[in-house]
Amino acid sequence: GGETEGTDYMVNEMVQWMALALPFVYLVMVAQFQSLLSPFIVLFTVPLAFTGGLLGLLVTGQQLTMTSLMGFIVLMGTVVNNGIVFVDYANQLRIGGMERRAALVATGKTRMRPILMTTLTTVLAMLQLVFSNDMASQLMSGMAIVIICGLCYATPITLYFVPIHYYILFQKTPMVFSLGEQGTDHIH
Repeated sequence: GGETEGTDYMVNEMVQWMALALPFVYLVMVAQFQSLLSPFIVLFTVPLAFTGGLLGLLVTGQQLTMTSLMGFIVLMGTVVNNGIVFVDYANQLRIGGMERRAALVATGKTRMRPILMTTLTTVLAMLQLVFSNDMASQLMSGMAIVIICGLCYATPITLYFVPIHYYILFQKTPMVFSLGEQGTDHIH
């Protein structure tokens, strides 16, 4: 009874931290993009990643444990990073004067390799935890399965759905905010 109670407490705490992390990630991206819409497009990828992670646990017969919940946190950061890379570059091209559709095509061609490289390197690093027989790897295999399956599921979908959402939601060119006439604020 005591062990189950302790595990339930830790799982509840981890879920609360994940629920708290999403609004903070959104606010950081709002500050970076200076837009409320760009972070929304990026955060749309998080449920896709979580779906892939849960499917991975289901297919492999793993249980939802504390380490697999840590995998969801790592997964959220990686998938959000991929979305940021895509949306930020599309915004830069549009600010530079490129038409929306052309900017999305150019972004897909230019940023697909870095996004796929991030996914591939992370997946290859996690494979060691899945296939190794030592005790530490067995303990961390749930986290690795969540990260591997979540990234393998979310990356292609991110490369497909982010441009679609961007095209639908961004009708106007993103605005550029400057800090003054010569790039700095003058405080008197």
